[in-house]
Amino acid sequence: MSYITSIKRRKAIYVTIIPMPKRLRPHVNPLSITKEYSFEGFNNNNSIIVDVGACKGEFTAELLEKFPEKNFVLFEIRIPLADKLRKKFENNKNVVVFDGDGGRNFESILRPSVEKGIKLETVFVNFPDPWFKEKHKKRRFITPKFLEKSAEWITADTEFVFQTDQKFLFEETLETVGNSLFSNIEFFKEPPFGIRTDWEQAKIKEGDEIFRMKFKLHCLNNICKMRRGV
Repeated sequence: MSYITSIKRRKAIYVTIIPMPKRLRPHVNPLSITKEYSFEGFNNNNSIIVDVGACKGEFTAELLEKFPEKNFVLFEIRIPLADKLRKKFENNKNVVVFDGDGGRNFESILRPSVEKGIKLETVFVNFPDPWFKEKHKKRRFITPKFLEKSAEWITADTEFVFQTDQKFLFEETLETVGNSLFSNIEFFKEPPFGIRTDWEQAKIKEGDEIFRMKFKLHCLNNICKMRRGV
């Protein structure tokens, strides 16, 4: 409560100050977060779907309704949102949520399951932070380094799904993917399984175009294994 004196009427006026809620930082530099996780996997052999930058979890929630038997790994770098996601899915034993840098922890969390023969089915990268500045591009999730490391252990049946409303980001990511072992690329128009994130719905209302692609390891016979040094 603050005390203000009116000059004209010379009356004491009490004003109640309502604290504003803390704003959630829209941009978090993943390279500044060094927290590391390990995960031995779920207690079943069902395939795994990954949601990178899960935000409020609305995309995963709809996937979960369609595929309740599958396992879900969610990455959300912003701790307040990650905590809300854990609360949202606390009754779903086939959903795990990790905060921190998804790129740093991607292999340590998912590789153990893949090496057990469990299928890493789909990795969704939906409307990621574009990191406009040239010096910040290394903060993106899909980078040449990430793809090179992932190609050492991901199998050819794992599909990455990339969606964005930023044309320049789409084109730059397409170039990055095309110059990697993940050059089996397919473009598509409609949202996966008809599910649109809240962000996509807002962008469509604004008249923005959505750019989408899928990509996998490009393997012909044993060439992929040879190039990976297997």
